[in-house]
Amino acid sequence: MMKYSVSMTEDIDLSLSNHLIREDNQEDLCFAFYKLSTGKRRITALINDIIFPELDDRNIHGNVSFNPDYFDKVTSYALKNKYGIIFIHSHPYPGWQSMSSDDVDAETMLAPRVKAITGLPVVGMTIGSDGTWSARFWEKTASKTYNIQWCESVRVVGYGLKIHYNQNLKPKPKFGKEFSRTISSWGTSKQEDISRMKIGIVGMGSVGSIIAEALLRTGIEDLVFIDFDTIERKNLDRLLAASEGDIGKFKVDFQKNRLHDVNLRKGLTIEALPYSITEKQGLEAALDCDLLFSCVDMPLPRFTLDGISYSNFIPVIDGGIDTNPNSDLSNIDQARWKAHTVGPQRICMQCLGQYTPSDVSLEQSGELDNPTYIKGLPKDHFVNRGENVFGFSLSLAGMEIQQFLSMVLQPKGIYYGPKEMDFNFGNIDFDFENSCVKDCHIKSQTGQGDNFNKILLFDHPSAEKSRNNLQRSITPRTESANADTNLDTESFMKRAIRKLKNLFSDS
Repeated sequence: MMKYSVSMTEDIDLSLSNHLIREDNQEDLCFAFYKLSTGKRRITALINDIIFPELDDRNIHGNVSFNPDYFDKVTSYALKNKYGIIFIHSHPYPGWQSMSSDDVDAETMLAPRVKAITGLPVVGMTIGSDGTWSARFWEKTASKTYNIQWCESVRVVGYGLKIHYNQNLKPKPKFGKEFSRTISSWGTSKQEDISRMKIGIVGMGSVGSIIAEALLRTGIEDLVFIDFDTIERKNLDRLLAASEGDIGKFKVDFQKNRLHDVNLRKGLTIEALPYSITEKQGLEAALDCDLLFSCVDMPLPRFTLDGISYSNFIPVIDGGIDTNPNSDLSNIDQARWKAHTVGPQRICMQCLGQYTPSDVSLEQSGELDNPTYIKGLPKDHFVNRGENVFGFSLSLAGMEIQQFLSMVLQPKGIYYGPKEMDFNFGNIDFDFENSCVKDCHIKSQTGQGDNFNKILLFDHPSAEKSRNNLQRSITPRTESANADTNLDTESFMKRAIRKLKNLFSDS
């Protein structure tokens, strides 16, 4: 059964709040527009734009109503831009709002009209006097009536991350003595909000395994692990808690079972997926999350995560370790690690220099699996960096968790930007560009949802090989939207390269 949610940027939240929350305590209204983001189990309306009413567009009389001309403007704009429509009004009291009989009548009247015009369900939203959002979809049934599907949450994303929860669908969790020290640090209310988040970790290696441990002990109850790799002997000095007997297991399965064995949270749910984030199964699971940790070290998954963050309003916390970028010095002489959060109103990974379009195309071409080609690459190429060690992974994971806590706790209203640690001198650099370049292609996809998600799908031969080698019994793959099972590998690679070149041609 699908779940529902709404997401918006902090700028849109501020604009709506300033209009709807009135000093005279009367109700007000407006219309906004959305694109859909469809995950494996969650549908999200991404608010892209607003048309505020002009003086004669609505009547304020304690309650509030709108005039036909205003609705005509809204529907024309929605049709022109292929948007869904959101009807929004305010209530003069706090908290997640239920619906009055007048509210139900108004949205029941709108539901068939909006569906007929846009082909999409009307979304109703209410804001309380304290700025708390509530939301619902009106879905058409087989009997041609319209039923309310209440949203599980409304997310506000930018420098911070604020989630408004539907208490009926996401009730406040209870905590025992095992979380008394954690709660004493930031209070019960913040802990309730943090624990109800759904968080994904992409890459369950040395950094991802430590982050998973930290999230469990921070009280997160709903986790998603995405990684197609298996444990090898060379991983044992860096992979948290892994031993010789775990060699050959999927990393996601190993970490899932290990965290369940801790038995810290009775309601703990972990979804372990042996897929790449570029595959349909991995991408759709990521779209169900409120926040993602990027613990990958290759350009293609970084590009996909970058696209997810902007096009779906899902913040991504990314990091990386650089131990041998451009010299013959030992790894430790060049050790640096960097963590940053990307998403709406922040700088993207491409503009931060975490990957380049050419590197993305190179990985997708398959040449990075060609030893002869790799041998000819320059020393400063990303594939020639040195291996990291557990101590460096631990430090990077700590920096990523700090980014997370800064975003959700918002201490003193300060949000962390990118930070980079120089191991040799102990310096932490933080003076980085904080906005994308003018014509950034990733930023241009902000709020596009499913329209851009199909561009992010790629078959991943290495992931398929890993699953086939283990001969694990899993649900058969559903081919991605851009895949053709009749193509041989060489033909597919050529088409994938063309796709990426077209994608980045305007960047």
